[in-house]
Amino acid sequence: MSINCTLARHGGIGILAASLLLGTGLGSAPPGMAAAPECVAVAGAMQITADCIDPQFTKPVLDSETDETAPIAHHRIRAHFEGTNIEFNVYFHAKQDLGTWEGRFFQYTYPTAFTPEEDTSQADDRAVGFALSSGGYAVQAGNKSLALGYRHTAAAAKFAETLAAKYYGSNRKISGYLYGPSGGSYQTIGATENSTGVWQGFVPMVQGVPQPTSYNFVGRSAAELILGNRADQISNALLPGGSGNPYTGLDPAEQAMLREVHALGIPWKGWEFPDYLLGRSEQYANGLDSSIPLWFDPTYADDFWNTPGYLGTENSPLGVRVRAELAQMGDTVDNRWNIANRFYYRYQTPPASEGWVGLQQFLKADGTALYPQRPVKDPGFSGFVSGNTAFDGSINGKVIVVDNLYDTDALPQHADWYRQRVQASLGQAATDNYRIYYNDHADHQNAPVTGERAKHLVNWYGMAEQALRDVAAWAENGVKPPASTNYQISDAQVVVPDNAAARRGIQPTVDLTVQGKESTSVKVGQTINLRAKAQVPPGAGAVVKAEWDLDGDGVYTDAPLVRVGNVVMLQTNAAFDKPGTYLVALRVSSERTGDPTATFALAQNLDRVQIVVTPGG
Repeated sequence: MSINCTLARHGGIGILAASLLLGTGLGSAPPGMAAAPECVAVAGAMQITADCIDPQFTKPVLDSETDETAPIAHHRIRAHFEGTNIEFNVYFHAKQDLGTWEGRFFQYTYPTAFTPEEDTSQADDRAVGFALSSGGYAVQAGNKSLALGYRHTAAAAKFAETLAAKYYGSNRKISGYLYGPSGGSYQTIGATENSTGVWQGFVPMVQGVPQPTSYNFVGRSAAELILGNRADQISNALLPGGSGNPYTGLDPAEQAMLREVHALGIPWKGWEFPDYLLGRSEQYANGLDSSIPLWFDPTYADDFWNTPGYLGTENSPLGVRVRAELAQMGDTVDNRWNIANRFYYRYQTPPASEGWVGLQQFLKADGTALYPQRPVKDPGFSGFVSGNTAFDGSINGKVIVVDNLYDTDALPQHADWYRQRVQASLGQAATDNYRIYYNDHADHQNAPVTGERAKHLVNWYGMAEQALRDVAAWAENGVKPPASTNYQISDAQVVVPDNAAARRGIQPTVDLTVQGKESTSVKVGQTINLRAKAQVPPGAGAVVKAEWDLDGDGVYTDAPLVRVGNVVMLQTNAAFDKPGTYLVALRVSSERTGDPTATFALAQNLDRVQIVVTPGG
């Protein structure tokens, strides 16, 4: 049974303060005290302050309170906003641990559930454990609609603060930190550009931005059509010990497609897992090969196949290839849309001044578009996910972006696109309020890496947790976090130095060799020597753990460290009892204080070498 948030239920000034702040229906403000103002919208984006009332969330209702033991002991409050589908949970320290609260909270956000049964208002065990072990309580608000942006998260955060003041028995200032991946990064940026005083810091993860035509997904779909049967060949060329030339053996149409898709900014590193990059299996399908006509541009497919200037009529190797694909698939309306949709990004080209480096390949030297342009722009989805945020870089509070170099969903270059807007908005003050950390061997997904993914990817969530701790220390105590990752943009690709000291950021680097090289060939039973150097960027901690994957199956075993340090040398010998090609890996973890027992905020990286094992004599 729901329990209305009333003084009879909880008593005390904490709930009275909540009623004045959020309009819980407990009556008007006392005589002499002004009522809280209503939040207002500017250019379609609701401006949230610490003391305004969002008219959509005026009546919080407490549903239950329980003391729970997993993942660690804590006190949990379940609640919702009356008249909405917004539910939220607050996770406080257990009574015996109240003294470990340091006056802060951490709040995860994501725009919607993946399934109707999923409850995104419930924080997972890791989010709860991290928050409580980092001196904060956890807040999480879920919803069934993409259209709310950051507003419901702000309402939940503000009401949770009134509960926290009552629960912890403290009048101290409470500092809040909002973080979210992918679609949650849209909400996080929406909050930092359109709120003041609710949160003091923000960590957008695998940052999405409102790019034209969703060209990262569409370009991958085009690559699947033209390069799908070459995927393993391209992948092998780019793996450790490979030729390094992914164009070898490709015909002119395939070479043109490969150049185009990576000039869009889709990482070369994505070819290490081509099934995900191309969405060519049911498990990793990205739904990009859609035969559905574009509702906002219903004449596009006809123009693609019939009008000069479009690829369907183009006298080029790639044009000839797409016509051949249509003939092979069958010349139907569905198949015409299927192929045409994959190349839509060519026909929505913004001017160079907007900064879309990946689309500038479709501009002539004079800045005009190389191909015909569609009169109706793709509306995208960033507006309603972010709460109609401008994405102009006008951040309020401290921001640390965590982005990944293997990410083919939210392209690494897009985080730099937003960094430039922050720089333009804040000028010199940007260095006092903004950081960006790029992680190698990490992609878009935040679940623990297992199976095929564990062979070449690390769990990057520890880096995000360290960024949250850093942004809290920055906002509360002025402790500057480590410098942003040092990188360059080359052909729309984000390129970082190999050396940790030069790369900076917070991720360790690993340099693994076999017999002093990147690859070697040995016979069955022959012993080989593996050596590695692991380093941590300045001020980012020490290597505290190392693990070997000697047979390349993604399963790691501990490698004892002689010492914990910011530079660590490791070596081992190995032999193989079966012929084959093995990609042997070493994975290391670093921790800011050098604590080898730490559970959260571990920064990981790995390196691999190729060992070709031939039959013995």
